[in-house]
Amino acid sequence: MTPAARGALPLLSNWNQVAEKIRKHPRGPLVIFLDFDGTLVDIAPRPQMVRLKPAARRILRKLSRHRRVRIVMISGRRRAELLHFIGIRSIRYFGLYGWESGTGALLPSRSTAVLQRALRVLEDRLRPYPTAWIENKKSSLSIHLLDVPAQQQIQIRSKLRAWLKPFRKSLRVEANLRDVEILPRSFQGKGAAVRRLLAEPKLKGALPFYFGDDFSDESGFAAVRRGVSIHVGKPRTTAADFTVRTPAQVAGVLSKLASLLD
Repeated sequence: MTPAARGALPLLSNWNQVAEKIRKHPRGPLVIFLDFDGTLVDIAPRPQMVRLKPAARRILRKLSRHRRVRIVMISGRRRAELLHFIGIRSIRYFGLYGWESGTGALLPSRSTAVLQRALRVLEDRLRPYPTAWIENKKSSLSIHLLDVPAQQQIQIRSKLRAWLKPFRKSLRVEANLRDVEILPRSFQGKGAAVRRLLAEPKLKGALPFYFGDDFSDESGFAAVRRGVSIHVGKPRTTAADFTVRTPAQVAGVLSKLASLLD
């Protein structure tokens, strides 16, 4: 959580504030950063079961073709998965919290070896928790806790740092709402990726939007302070400016953006 964390305003009842920002930015580009799970698609029992709804696909395609708009997907998933589930080529895709920007992104062999050693430790330590499972993303690990009873989730989260203490120089822990990510320290997070992209010459002076639902999105909210940040999901303390409840409402907000630009 960032030092500026606070409650967010309901976006739909405060839409005029967003519309005014766009009106004050009449010619420059708009960059829309979007998380995927819980933001564009509803959470599913297993990652491979998600589905992008037709209305969301239509508005993404429309906005991605608009001369002033750049859409950037930034997710903890692998980039290839984002391409598979969305498949709109005019969108930029960044996997693994912004680290994976293309097909040639490979971890050094030493980092891969450390992750595999950590995987073996975690598989052993998680045996008493049969509803927890580990997704091996090759360049990171995700411990999924969606089906784990609340008390056991607390136990797992509190024990993880001790389990991973031997790897602390190489790996870091990213605690999310429904999972815990084990990442190489070279993966700096979504906020670093957002700042890097906004520094590109073509995007300097752009008005940025960031939509996300999870704790890993907090650094992204902070990175677009001069723009518009939107938390998706049940109300919680957040650094985001505004909040909506569901991915369907995200699609609705994107439609309102398109109408305003048109």
